[in-house]
Amino acid sequence: MPAHSSSRHPRSPKHLPKKKKSRFSRVLRRCRLLAIVSLMVLASLWAVGAISIDGPMATTNRNLGLAIVWFVLTSAVTIFPETTRKKRFLLWLSALALVVIPWSLIEPSNDREWKPDWRETGWAEINGDAVTLHNFRNFDYTQRGGVLQNWETRTVHLSKIQGLDYFHDAFGGDLMAHPLLSFDFGEDGHVVLSVETRREVGESYSEIGGLYKMFELQYLFGDEKDLIRVRTNIRGEPVHLYRSKFGKEVVTQMFLESVNTLNALKERPRWYNVVTANCTTSLRAQTPAERRARFDYRLLVNGRLDELLYERDVLHRGSESLDFDTLRQRSLINAAAQAAHDASDFSRRIREDRPGFE
Repeated sequence: MPAHSSSRHPRSPKHLPKKKKSRFSRVLRRCRLLAIVSLMVLASLWAVGAISIDGPMATTNRNLGLAIVWFVLTSAVTIFPETTRKKRFLLWLSALALVVIPWSLIEPSNDREWKPDWRETGWAEINGDAVTLHNFRNFDYTQRGGVLQNWETRTVHLSKIQGLDYFHDAFGGDLMAHPLLSFDFGEDGHVVLSVETRREVGESYSEIGGLYKMFELQYLFGDEKDLIRVRTNIRGEPVHLYRSKFGKEVVTQMFLESVNTLNALKERPRWYNVVTANCTTSLRAQTPAERRARFDYRLLVNGRLDELLYERDVLHRGSESLDFDTLRQRSLINAAAQAAHDASDFSRRIREDRPGFE
């Protein structure tokens, strides 16, 4: 009996949990290793972009070359077989720090060689009921695309606020759009706010550049005959116009928040970021918290941002309570804007017969 008992002992079930635990540990180690390697790859790709976009060299091509050299050398030390895994990781971490530390020290500025559209830095003075906007953009355009640059001073009165209109510039179809807010000051006229990338001479807009420190953020106040007409008549981009349901108190609060941001950017410029500080997320921050839309993918891929605002009951649907597709079709203002190119009542004519403006 003792011999028989001994022969059965190795097969005892109490030994099975050990095998399961060992197998689980191996799987856990592999998952952890995969997570670390994935993080290293993503961080390395980010660093390549940071060097290419914001590197210290004079030209983009030279920065790209520097990024390639960094990636090759970093990859070489990371996979070098005669060092321990811990040492390889520390070497990689040191190489990453060589990028992250100087990149984090790059500061935004209002003093660069800007393209004409973004040349001036706006600011505002609030004196009781009156708000004076300095470096207010009011360019004029010929029908052939000629530009007469004009930066002026415009004063509006908070007591005259009538409402808020939303322009949806669908330059990228259903994927990308540019939102513009137009504050209706009644007899003082319309004041448009456009949140934009402030571009230097030689720069063009880049989604990838917007992930790094390629552009400063600019709050640009201007006239509808400038900021809307340049899109509808000069660039030929499809622009839709909607009336918001926001009341006077909310619109006043949004305008003052925008003005405060304008002044803050003059004192302390900030970077534009395609995710955290773009034309949509920045404007969302101007909306009072209780009326602020919950996060939705259309805040980033914003070609259907007007659809989101419709669903959230922000937009007037007209006297006929139109469905969204019909409302969007009837809100397209390009033909009216082109017909009113030189009209002194441009703002009135692009609103004529639009849903929500009856």
